[in-house]
Amino acid sequence: MKASKLFTAFLAILGFQAQSCTEVEEAPDEYGCPYTTFKTNGTVQDENGNKIEGAEVNVNINVIIERQDSTGTTRNDTIDHLSNSSFSNKKGNYEVAIGGNPYQATLNYEVITNKDGYEPDTIRKEVQSKDLEHLKEGTWGTILKNKIDIVLKKK
Repeated sequence: MKASKLFTAFLAILGFQAQSCTEVEEAPDEYGCPYTTFKTNGTVQDENGNKIEGAEVNVNINVIIERQDSTGTTRNDTIDHLSNSSFSNKKGNYEVAIGGNPYQATLNYEVITNKDGYEPDTIRKEVQSKDLEHLKEGTWGTILKNKIDIVLKKK
């Protein structure tokens, strides 16, 4: 009888833990998983400095950590891939928000921009999560910001 009660209690604890880890930024995380929003923003403009409206900006982030195997060999492993997109507004500004777990890792950004009449552009940037601008710090939610401006060439 004691074993069945212990097993039930164990399953209940696991259930609470799994349910508390949500991907909804506004959800209360009463029991457990901290949450980070990675915001990438900037301006899309042409070579003459004119702001470009309606450019599609796709942001991909590969989260890479350094691991050491049993032989002592160190290697980099991609542990997560985050992706989202947005369009630039009338002032050429864009912002892409991507949610994920909090990482103390290397973040490889790939920003792909497309707009009719312009050459597609890809920007690659590597940063440490600790080097991003911290907009909000909290026990359960953090917002990290990275600014990437984009210049498109006319076709």
